Amino acid sequence: MTQHIAGIARSAMLVNLNISVYSGRKQDKRTQDEVTTSKGSNSKKAASVYKNLFAECKELDDITKFQARVRSEHYRLTMPWDDTGTRLLPTKALLDYKTAMNRYSAEFDRLVEAFLDKYDVLVAAAAFQLGTLFDRGEYLLREQVARRFRMDTAMMPMPVSGDFRLDIESEVQRDLVKQFDDRMERQLAAANQDAWTRLHEVLTRMSTRLTTSEDGKRQIFRDTTVTNAEELCDLLTKLNVTNDPALEKARYQLETALQGVTPKGLRESDGERVLVKQKVDSILSAFDWGSDD
Repeated sequence: MTQHIAGIARSAMLVNLNISVYSGRKQDKRTQDEVTTSKGSNSKKAASVYKNLFAECKELDDITKFQARVRSEHYRLTMPWDDTGTRLLPTKALLDYKTAMNRYSAEFDRLVEAFLDKYDVLVAAAAFQLGTLFDRGEYLLREQVARRFRMDTAMMPMPVSGDFRLDIESEVQRDLVKQFDDRMERQLAAANQDAWTRLHEVLTRMSTRLTTSEDGKRQIFRDTTVTNAEELCDLLTKLNVTNDPALEKARYQLETALQGVTPKGLRESDGERVLVKQKVDSILSAFDWGSDD
């Protein structure tokens, strides 16, 4: 088992994505007291009131929305690892990951600068937007706000049980090593199941979208039904860190089923829709997807 884990450790690493954003939200205790009093509450903790210091701020909204896009791409290119947010990054996906994060980091910096460049103007505008809710003392200096924004990634090697440096009784050490290896195996199994789940979701979505009812009515079919499946086929060649042969077989069967298939062709040809759906359903029925679905 230790050799198995060590082999995977050489083909993957762990990565953390760190993004912090100035929220522009502030608890308004005065208004909170007014609300609880007006509602006849005997506790000031019965309600919480937060206000947006920049109620109508496109620049700050753009940063918040962009943060979600970055996290989504981070999750797409990596696999689950532990509860702290650390993700498993196969070395085959490293170039794609670094390219994407470098691009996102540059765009993040640009959006932050756009907000900071207008910060003083935006504070002045907030005075009109918030009315009596406005309190100039609640607004940080531009330099203080700038320090609230951060985006970076931290990579580290996967640990292996051989990393233990224990000057203790060998029986205790063997027990610790076994606990470590068992936990690593569980985490690798969870990462592998994540890849299976992604493939199952794509196949299920395709099967549903390619269905034609008895009265001839078709499901809504978008280009992404095909393009997302194609992208996943490529991505799974990099995310199959355990070299699961069944996962590769399922992936390859989907890739083969999609050869020559286009969204336009599926929309225009009932015969092609039926044929592709048959292939997709065959893949769904041929493998154990690790759930009761």
